[in-house]
Amino acid sequence: MLVRRNARDSRAKVRGLTLMELIMAMTVLAVGLAGYAKTIAMASIAASTSREATLATEAGRQMIETLRSTTYNQIFARYNSTVADDPGGVVSPGANFAVTGLDARVNDADGMPGEIQFPTITVGGAEQLREDLVSTKLGTPTDLNGDGIVDAVNHAANYQNLPVLVRIRWRGVAGPGQVEFQTVLANF
Repeated sequence: MLVRRNARDSRAKVRGLTLMELIMAMTVLAVGLAGYAKTIAMASIAASTSREATLATEAGRQMIETLRSTTYNQIFARYNSTVADDPGGVVSPGANFAVTGLDARVNDADGMPGEIQFPTITVGGAEQLREDLVSTKLGTPTDLNGDGIVDAVNHAANYQNLPVLVRIRWRGVAGPGQVEFQTVLANF
């Protein structure tokens, strides 16, 4: 009888898991699933961030190509923020532009993520294209009309070199994003 009892006791020990073992197994499974879920979420954010940057980069390149294809002496008038100097009979888009698939930042006044900047100052509500403006991003001061002199005169009507900054700023999945393109358009 003694032998049977020992056999029965050893079978009882093998039959199931204790409550503690079950809790430990569930904890390990929960930690593993949480890590997997975090990895999936991070991958999704990275994919969205990459898509946003691609959209912004393509929009910036397209805008530079649009500027290059515009009649040279009308580029500044059509793409600055002043409506008063727009060429007659031509629809002028202005200095700001929308980017499909991107949302402007929260405090963006015009609600469009894209903007075009020239070396300008505002005088009497109108933008003046100036050689004497100091901007490292635009590479100014610089001679815009090719006369060899950097002066404080409005060169909107006689520029030969036109520094341009195209900037896209958006509200992204992982926070604010920004892409900038700098170029100089020249009249050859």
